[in-house]
Amino acid sequence: MKIWIGILSILTILSLLVVSDLFSDKVKVTSKQQAYLIPGRHLENAELQKLSAENLSNEQLYRRALSLWPVAYRELSIPTSFGQARVIVAGPLDAEVIVLLHGMQANSAMWYPNIAALSERYRVYAIDDFLGSGASHTQANISGMDQVVSWYQELFDLLQLDSLNLVGASRGGWQAVAIALAESNNELSRIQRLVLLSPAQTFSWIELSGDLLSSILFTLNPVRDEAHESLKSLSTKAHMINSIYLDQYVAALDSNPIPDLITEMQPFSDLQLQKITLPTLVMIGDKDIMNNQDSLERAKRMLDKVQTMKLQDAGHFLTVDQADQVNRTILDFLAN
Repeated sequence: MKIWIGILSILTILSLLVVSDLFSDKVKVTSKQQAYLIPGRHLENAELQKLSAENLSNEQLYRRALSLWPVAYRELSIPTSFGQARVIVAGPLDAEVIVLLHGMQANSAMWYPNIAALSERYRVYAIDDFLGSGASHTQANISGMDQVVSWYQELFDLLQLDSLNLVGASRGGWQAVAIALAESNNELSRIQRLVLLSPAQTFSWIELSGDLLSSILFTLNPVRDEAHESLKSLSTKAHMINSIYLDQYVAALDSNPIPDLITEMQPFSDLQLQKITLPTLVMIGDKDIMNNQDSLERAKRMLDKVQTMKLQDAGHFLTVDQADQVNRTILDFLAN
């Protein structure tokens, strides 16, 4: 009996060492970024999956959801003039850069269906927007989206990102356009290519519908047991959204149901859109309550170098509904 206990102990230690080796220090950071590095917490975050969501704080639920990333990652905590920023980093240090901007009331954990494909060939920086439910926190009085844009540009400076591809989903897509416009005022824009995944209120106003009202009602009164059913208005594959991700998503909605600065997200003018001369990819779903064919048509008319795509059997949550196709299309677009 003692022999078997000894063998099991050895196997347990070996398995922990293997897992630790899999995730520890696999993602290198620059000497500058070392100052922002949070000690590796991949294993700690994964351990939280064993605990019941009811017993966890929102911060623990976020870390638990982040452990859904199936690749090695590092967490950076960066002091900015607006507050503390959290950035999740994956992929090779010397590769071309992708910056990911998540959707409204979400955080960097939302990229769990996409990060493996994107970080295989690219250095990926997923930024927790301080208007979202992630780990970025502001101590400043934020009164306008222009300050949010300035914050992103400050982060690019602090991370020493001289060249990057910007990928934004939903509100992140709106912010990506706003950032690209701000960068266009510089002598040399850092942004090389722009990817907009069902960008909210970017090319057209959101049309009122039964599905939109259903989504709003769930946002104002989120019930965890009803999440998969309620999110059918946003996703054609709501049943595939990971339950661990949903635990923190619902908790975040319950804590902050009305997003900050939502009234500032208005469609961009013709003049503004015509200033976007970057190669741009716009993707929406055929069952997208935030966009429709008119959105794509306006993108084609206003943007100088644009590729548009309507994905079949997809709602607003493109990154879940058609993850493989989204990943392939982004990678093909960035490679050309």
